[in-house]
Amino acid sequence: MAYTSEIEKLEKRWAENPKGRNFAPLADAYRKAGELDRAIELCKAGLERHPDYVSAHIVFGRCMIDQKNEAAASDVFRKVLTLDPENVLGLKMLADIAERGKRYDEAVEWLSRLLSADPMNGDAAEALARAKGKAALAGQAVQADAAHGTGAGGVGGAPRAPPAPRAPRAPRAPRGCRAPGPQGDPCTLGAPRAPSALAPRAPRAATSNA
Repeated sequence: MAYTSEIEKLEKRWAENPKGRNFAPLADAYRKAGELDRAIELCKAGLERHPDYVSAHIVFGRCMIDQKNEAAASDVFRKVLTLDPENVLGLKMLADIAERGKRYDEAVEWLSRLLSADPMNGDAAEALARAKGKAALAGQAVQADAAHGTGAGGVGGAPRAPPAPRAPRAPRAPRGCRAPGPQGDPCTLGAPRAPSALAPRAPRAATSNA
């Protein structure tokens, strides 16, 4: 009920001047109430009239995060930093997006910039220490994988030599043969025997009884 009454107040204020900047708080109220489509539509229309309105870009970026569209959210918050390079909220949101994506080195960069802009920010200092620890562990894991040869291509990432081709098998002899015969000829054990090359025997002379 509280959000409903707040939205009604903001809607009335925006209706009095629809071309002004009152669209940003109304869009944020829609977002918090779960009405993302209305919030996004209002942000897009308002930013066309006020492209340099940093607060409206932040609301729009939060809408993208609520939609689980972190790539689009990252683009929006980078736009925030082009308008306000030391915007603490924009830097924090980019650091959070990078950490959720396990890009810890990138998160360290955003948090370092945040602390430069706001040196007394204790939460940012703690987040930076955590991000540095995760970045170090991720780097150690990559080195361990490389040392154990778990990368592509085998040990140390070197490509493996292709296996040597197998020698062709000798053709099987037909049944009844111990070994194959000459190429294109049947096996000698299975082929008919050739006629003997010996000369015929001479007939015996008849014996005389005289």
